[in-house]
Amino acid sequence: MKMATAVAVAGVVIGVGRAETAAQSRFDVGLLLGSTRTTDEGTVLQFDRGTTYQATFAWPVWRSDAAELSVEVPFIASPAFTVVPPRASVPLEYASLYLTPGIRVTALPRAHVSFFGAIGGGYARYSESKLKADRSPNLDQRDTNAGAFQVGGGVDARGFGWLGFRGELRDIFTGARNFSLATPGPRVHNVILSGGLVVRF
Repeated sequence: MKMATAVAVAGVVIGVGRAETAAQSRFDVGLLLGSTRTTDEGTVLQFDRGTTYQATFAWPVWRSDAAELSVEVPFIASPAFTVVPPRASVPLEYASLYLTPGIRVTALPRAHVSFFGAIGGGYARYSESKLKADRSPNLDQRDTNAGAFQVGGGVDARGFGWLGFRGELRDIFTGARNFSLATPGPRVHNVILSGGLVVRF
C-alpha cells in the first residue's frame, strides 16, 4: 500500500513538473506554409500569388498569466512569383526572402488558445529569374537588397505537450524592386497568410 502511494505521488510530481516545463518553454519554432500577395508594378508587371515557407524562432523574455513578451526572428521565403499574363519580353518570375527580427506580444500565453501581435524590421532580397517568359536568357537579370518592416498577428492553439498549431497574417513592407525593364518601382507590400506547426522546447 505504501509502495502504491509512493508511486502515485511520484507520478503526480512528474506530471506537474512536465506541465510546468511545457508552460515555461524556453523557446519555440514555428514551421509554416502560406501564400503571399505582393504589390504589382503598375500595368507593366502583375504577379500571381507565391507559395511561401516560413521558419520563426522565438525566445520569451517576460511572462505573466495575462501576457508574454518574446523576441522573434522570422525567416520567410517565396521561391517564385510568376508574372501574369506571361509575355515573351518580361521576366518569367522572381523570388523573395525576408529576415525581420522583432518582438511578439501574446495574450493569455498559457491558455489552450492564445492570440499574438508582432512587429519587426530587417532585410529583404528580391531576385529576378534568369529566364524570360519565352524561356530565353534574361541577360539583364537584377537582384535587389532592401530594408523591410513587418507587422502581423495570429492565433496559437496548444496541441500535445510540446506540439502546437499556428495561423497568422503578416504584412512585410519593403523598398522598391529592380527589374530588367523599366517599372514604376513602388514600395512593396507582401501580405502573407500562413499556418502550420509550433514546436516548443
